[in-house]
Amino acid sequence: METSCIFRYNDGSGDAPKLRLQHSLWSLRRLPMNAPVEWTLDEKFSRVKAHGFEAVECWLTDEDEAEHKEALDRAGLRLVLGHRPFTLDDVRKTVERAVRLKADYVFAQPADAFTPPETVAALVQSGRKLANENGIPLFVEVHRNNFTENLPQIKQLVELDPEVRFTADLSHLVVSGEFYGWQDEKADDRMAAVLTRTSHIHGRISNGEQVQVDVGDGSGETAQFFVRLWARAMKEWLAGAGPGDVLPFASELGPPRYAITLPDGSEFSDRWAQSLVMKQLAEQAWQLATTK
Repeated sequence: METSCIFRYNDGSGDAPKLRLQHSLWSLRRLPMNAPVEWTLDEKFSRVKAHGFEAVECWLTDEDEAEHKEALDRAGLRLVLGHRPFTLDDVRKTVERAVRLKADYVFAQPADAFTPPETVAALVQSGRKLANENGIPLFVEVHRNNFTENLPQIKQLVELDPEVRFTADLSHLVVSGEFYGWQDEKADDRMAAVLTRTSHIHGRISNGEQVQVDVGDGSGETAQFFVRLWARAMKEWLAGAGPGDVLPFASELGPPRYAITLPDGSEFSDRWAQSLVMKQLAEQAWQLATTK
């Protein structure tokens, strides 16, 4: 019997479709800002929990999975797994880890820009089938240095695999396409292949030149451009959502070299404070999506 595709993460609750805020483990590296001692895993997760995030996205290995799962459980946080597969066996290992650790779902950064589209589509389709057979959704991340690094290649993937669902990290598309948010760019129309198939969102903001910028309190045009894009993706997701469906949004602000630094290597933008701004902007986008 053919396995049906799992297009959304569902928490089994029967509740109305909802937004879930979560955080990237990678984004918690080298925090607090420019401090001589980094927060411990428990300190990181306790702060994440205290500020209303419900899950943490991790890339784990056999050596560190137990430590991270135990720390997440102590903090009362859910687990999501990311990985970068080039082969079906890569996906299989991550799915097995997801089953073992009871992760909610898996997202993948597939192959690279030099892999033939047919090969990537076959990997994505086979990987999704494998994950779905284990009851686990699998989403494909939009990301530079992957096959999904630009819109023409994303459209190729969609044509070959119309059932693909994305982890939408739009910062990569904005920087690779050099979008500034101007109306005549028609960025939302050009990104439609992603925005209409989004099942998971990564919160990072590009200004069209740098992939990650500080947006202050989020009220400026650069941030509000992303709010409008996220709201469009959320509205599209809501159109087909049902009881128990969850749209996860993760604050994902990378440490150096993603983060811009001063000549001495120190950061001048507080990524922890900005991660809370990403959360606030996600809530603003959700409000737009659910009231218009």
